[in-house]
Amino acid sequence: MSWTSANGREITDEMIDRWRKSYEQGEFPEDERTVGGVIMGRPPLSTDKSPSHGTPS
Repeated sequence: MSWTSANGREITDEMIDRWRKSYEQGEFPEDERTVGGVIMGRPPLSTDKSPSHGTPS
């Protein structure tokens, strides 16, 4: 299965699996780039209503 991202890039199940494996090991996927700065820490939980989450310091 595959999807097309907003910028037209095709995203495949294989790509998602490779990214997942890298992220689970605390690594950034090879040959990928970030479009923003790295924010250290865990993302907020879906049940976390704290206004401080997601706000860069």
